[in-house]
Amino acid sequence: MSEIIPFPGLSDGLNRQLQQHMAAEDFKKAYDIITELERHAELTDRQQLQKLRVLYELESYLELREEASIMLNQGHPDYEETVYYFLLSLLELTQYQTVIELIDALRAEEIDHRLKMKLLPLYDQARHKKNERDRQATTELADFLSWSADRQKQFILRLISDKNLSYASTFIELLKEQLHPVVQSLLVQYVQLTGRQEIVTLSKLGRTITFNIGEVAAIDQHTLMQDVRLIVADWFDSNMPDMTPAVTTWLEQQAVILYPLTFHTEATEIATDIIADCYIYYALSMFSLEEIYPVPDTAEHQLILDLIQQAVNYEL
Repeated sequence: MSEIIPFPGLSDGLNRQLQQHMAAEDFKKAYDIITELERHAELTDRQQLQKLRVLYELESYLELREEASIMLNQGHPDYEETVYYFLLSLLELTQYQTVIELIDALRAEEIDHRLKMKLLPLYDQARHKKNERDRQATTELADFLSWSADRQKQFILRLISDKNLSYASTFIELLKEQLHPVVQSLLVQYVQLTGRQEIVTLSKLGRTITFNIGEVAAIDQHTLMQDVRLIVADWFDSNMPDMTPAVTTWLEQQAVILYPLTFHTEATEIATDIIADCYIYYALSMFSLEEIYPVPDTAEHQLILDLIQQAVNYEL
């Protein structure tokens, strides 16, 4: 769109153009006008609703979700239309379970009958699409062991994102297989989300542990994600701040690979500062800078460094 020089009445002129484009269903030009309007003034309630329609027609579903969410939080007077477009965006973004749950919650509030009749088709469509996807997942799962580790990982993440938690028994059985450590971690995380209580034995990185999958700490509570990350990030913030983001991301990758293993010798748990020292040393070694942060040559330090190296070998 060509640049428009502000002048009195500009908003009125732009609004007339917007209404013309909306009437002609020229949504691309309507979007350009709305963008220009937003540079000079707040959109009116009507223009905000028109923006939702434009975003839907242009299939800009992420922006539609964000815009509708903001309008709902701000209390747009046309709640019915706004919540409808919000749910439409979720449906188009394949967030079927979320659509189902939100509409169930709205129905429990005894919403206006007209709004209910507007939302029920979305509800039915979301249930249908979810059932289709669940059936497809069940069919695909039969070939799980023949897939690459990356495909296995993406499949589990998709199930978690879709809130499809129907496969706890299958995944508990899969934990008996020799799978990639990241896949093992995601299987444990998935089963945890189902609320299942089960004693499992897991072999990972040369170690074998037995634990109740429903009681083990969640992955975000792993030592690397808590105290160790804080110590390591603090050291890099103070000494090499440009490296901090990359190092903390790497620590998160390490945590996913190692989970739910802990750092301990046969007799005792290894102190957090020793673990952090080893991670600082190893991170520096990846840039050939390890000489600036030497670590003692103890059995505990060597055990941690060996475990880090094993985990590095399995980074996806």
